[in-house]
Amino acid sequence: MIDQKKTGLFISDIRKEKGLTQKQLADEIGVSDKAISRWETGRGMPDTSIMADLCKVLDISINELLSGQRLSSVDYNGKAEENMVELIKTNENVKRQGRNAVVGTVVGIILLCLFIYLITIISGGVGMIIYFIDPPSLISLLGIQLIILGASGHFAEFFRSFKLLFSSKSYSDEELMQLSEKSEYALTFGIKATLLAGICVVLIGFVAFMHNLSDPATIGPSLAVMVITSLYACIISLILLMIKGRLHRFHA
Repeated sequence: MIDQKKTGLFISDIRKEKGLTQKQLADEIGVSDKAISRWETGRGMPDTSIMADLCKVLDISINELLSGQRLSSVDYNGKAEENMVELIKTNENVKRQGRNAVVGTVVGIILLCLFIYLITIISGGVGMIIYFIDPPSLISLLGIQLIILGASGHFAEFFRSFKLLFSSKSYSDEELMQLSEKSEYALTFGIKATLLAGICVVLIGFVAFMHNLSDPATIGPSLAVMVITSLYACIISLILLMIKGRLHRFHA
């Protein structure tokens, strides 16, 4: 595989030789300075679509960029073939990591749901499952959450986070970093919105509960509904937190 740290140090050295800051280099090739920082610290590689522009600004060849060093005319041809093979391997590895991220997230969500299911069975038996199903509470929770996301302008970025994680579409390194940062913030906002929506639904239920204390038969079910709403909010937040963690790795 291509040595990203070696390539990153090479980019950094040539940039400094040219007297450019990360911001100046980023402006020259139309990327963010965060992308330059990622490359120079070995946490990513320039996308193939901007390699030519980067090499033009740094006055190096693509072959030298991939090699992470200056090349003599004698070494050039041999390195070109080797770098082509390594670039293909690197691209395949990136695709494999993307598939692993999807599988890891799906497995994590399944294990979370399974673990909660087992705890429920251990606590009260299989028959207890029916008491944890309350569609009105779930609909109320999700409704308030979506209204908050829409009113705050984070609706599109929130749902784009799922698309970024599960879509087979390939993005450039710069594009993926920018989209994942926006989506990660939207997910953070979504988690807060979910928890606050849960609190709102619980408080509404509590007010209704306080007005029906005269009927002892409704006390238990009313309290159960309030607790279930809180449970739904926590489970949804945990799932969103896992997805946020995966997205963070795209630009960490």
